[in-house]
Amino acid sequence: MIDRKNVTPMSFHSTKRTALCFTLALLAAGSQRSLLGQESSINPGINDSFDAPVVEEFVERFEKEGREVYDHRNRIVEEAKITPGQTIADIGAGTGLFTRLLAKETGPTGTVIAVDIAKEFVDHTVSSARTAGLTQVRGQVCKPDSVELPPGSVDVAFICDTYHHFEFPYKTMRSIYRALKPEGKLVLVEFHRNEGESSDWILGHVRAGKEVFVEEIQNAGFEVDSEVDFLDTSYFMTFRKSEKTNDDGQTTDSLETVKSLLENKTAILIDVREQREWDSGHLSQAQLFPLSDLQTRELRGTLEDLDLPKDQIIYTHCARGVRSVSAAKLLNNLGYDARGLRQGFVELSQNGFETAE
Repeated sequence: MIDRKNVTPMSFHSTKRTALCFTLALLAAGSQRSLLGQESSINPGINDSFDAPVVEEFVERFEKEGREVYDHRNRIVEEAKITPGQTIADIGAGTGLFTRLLAKETGPTGTVIAVDIAKEFVDHTVSSARTAGLTQVRGQVCKPDSVELPPGSVDVAFICDTYHHFEFPYKTMRSIYRALKPEGKLVLVEFHRNEGESSDWILGHVRAGKEVFVEEIQNAGFEVDSEVDFLDTSYFMTFRKSEKTNDDGQTTDSLETVKSLLENKTAILIDVREQREWDSGHLSQAQLFPLSDLQTRELRGTLEDLDLPKDQIIYTHCARGVRSVSAAKLLNNLGYDARGLRQGFVELSQNGFETAE
């Protein structure tokens, strides 16, 4: 029998030092809708216990019978379906429990990267792997909003009992998205959080339930691939990268999603029509970046000089949805998360997007 009140998450460490590497989403008051665009931690102090951790103490907490993910560690790794030669990123590796298990699956031709904000955990994980003869393990100390892995370098991103410690999930998940290869996979193990069912510890510690977390991950560019039901207090899911576009290249994000992400500053909106069209009427939330100007900048090699964020979604709109797709493609080629809207100015204004006076 698992003692739910004593189930302890894998660490994801240190806000005092730098406010933490993995950054959690906002939750709208009362409804648990995801709000991902905050500029400061949504849950200050959640990771204080991982500041300058005494590793031996956490080994005793994380690698013990009665902790669900420890008891089911072999099944979790089995369901991750790791193959020899793959590159795996263990996000929030903590004491390296899963790093070492994953390394046995990749074999000597593969690589497992222990990613963590706490250098103490990274050093311990690499050292313990070496002691076990697992020379394919290496470490990566991350930044507060990035896993700090090269683009297209990872086959599988593995996140176990860690996502609820992310303080800015969109930024963190986009860094994971970029690090994954085109056919890469995301493995998520996370606590169920159900009022009236989950333990008091989970209700007080885990900020949101499965529905919210899945929505946040999808908003970062992923889609659900599979779910396997074999855990009690947690769930196991896999995701794959998704273009989130229809056959015409326009985003499949609903207008309600767009409004929500604009409101909480996870996204911005740019109007790619011409100045004369803008002058005849435009949306109050939009900024003007004419497609013709973007194309000229591309030819001159100055497109990267634009003052546009790479840590937010950029929704593009025009009159009928054609130019918005062209603009999104230009920006995405430079590493932006740009998404062309199907709806034009008139339709957006008819669907609750405020027009400027």
